[in-house]
Amino acid sequence: MSIGKVIYYHRRKQNKTQEQLCQGICSVTHLSKIENNVKEANKKTLQLLCERLQISIEEENKKSELVRHKLDLFYETMERLHQEKAAILYKELLEYKEYVHCTDMIYLYELYMLRYYLLLHDFSAFEESSRGIHNYISKFSPFEEYVWDLLQAIYYGKKEQFPQALLFLSRMENKAEEYLAKISEYHYFRSALHGHLCHYSLSIHYAYKALQVFQQTNNLVRLVHVKMILAINFIHIGEFDKGKELLVHILSDAEMLQDTETKALSLHNLGFLYYRKGNIEESLDYYSQALLHKEKNSASYYITISYLAEALISFSQNEKAAELLSEVLESIHDKNSPRFIELKILYLEAAGTKKSLIHYLIKHGLPIIQQHMNIDRGIKYLQMVAAYYEEKKDFVSANHYLHISNQHLKNLLTNIGSPVDLKSAVVRGK
Repeated sequence: MSIGKVIYYHRRKQNKTQEQLCQGICSVTHLSKIENNVKEANKKTLQLLCERLQISIEEENKKSELVRHKLDLFYETMERLHQEKAAILYKELLEYKEYVHCTDMIYLYELYMLRYYLLLHDFSAFEESSRGIHNYISKFSPFEEYVWDLLQAIYYGKKEQFPQALLFLSRMENKAEEYLAKISEYHYFRSALHGHLCHYSLSIHYAYKALQVFQQTNNLVRLVHVKMILAINFIHIGEFDKGKELLVHILSDAEMLQDTETKALSLHNLGFLYYRKGNIEESLDYYSQALLHKEKNSASYYITISYLAEALISFSQNEKAAELLSEVLESIHDKNSPRFIELKILYLEAAGTKKSLIHYLIKHGLPIIQQHMNIDRGIKYLQMVAAYYEEKKDFVSANHYLHISNQHLKNLLTNIGSPVDLKSAVVRGK
């Protein structure tokens, strides 16, 4: 705690001028230096200033420790995804905002507020606050720099800008173990990110690290999430029995705890497991069950719709897939969103309008294929465009799209993505 800043805080709060506070104690110049931490005052001077303000250094230290404890608890609550408890602490901490700005907790306070915006998926608030905080990065402590990088990585991951997220996570890995007692999320987000980038072995590696961390902290919710990541990775590498065993256990726990969200996710991933095994009927059944437990027209709902439609197309039920997708597309207002474009591509594929599908892929699909779409679909559609031009004897165009397809695969496998200047990187509003 900076006692000089605290004196400044209470002086302003009591509407006292510097002259009124320091009269008979010290000069205005001396007080100004104390308040700005330019000069340390002797104990007698500080005691007299505090007495005139009717404050106690001991009580102010206790207050500072209380706020620090609330901040630590705030972040821990968010790591455990206790949104209601986090909301209560958020409101309590807002009451200390002016006071915190007089302490060395000022940047940590603002960073933890950023974490809260990510918990709420309030990207606008996160972006606006990040732009303001970015100007003070040079003043951060090493731990505050670590928190900043982690929050930027989480943000880019949630925005499905995975290469950018990985750049932040990669540069902070050496600090992860050092700060593990304060921040336990690193390995979890690293595992999830590698999963999105189809780096299944790396994802499993970091998932086991995250599993150890969350077992030590008894973070039960996150333990379930890590097991879900492991299950998905096992499915991708063909370890179906391991994946199924995990999902069945998670589903059982979710039903016992009446956790609808986890239950829906388990059912969805069981659908994916059977799809990868070639058991389409069971896959369709699990996807359909998952939809019953998801909020209609939510992001999660649309993801399951896309997987269900893909399974229907694979099972030659194109008409049913097109009917399903047509209804869902009408509910999406943003026709330029990655989710709409992905579902529109599936709809055109189901409808069998090859020419329209190719043109739509070229005009709208390529950007989201490179940034958002999973690797299997991305490669499939790029090769589809190449085959279309090959049939037309336009070998230059065919080779062009085959090259993009190969580059897309290479980028995902070697972590190459849109370059980010990490010294100036900050989220941008749209």
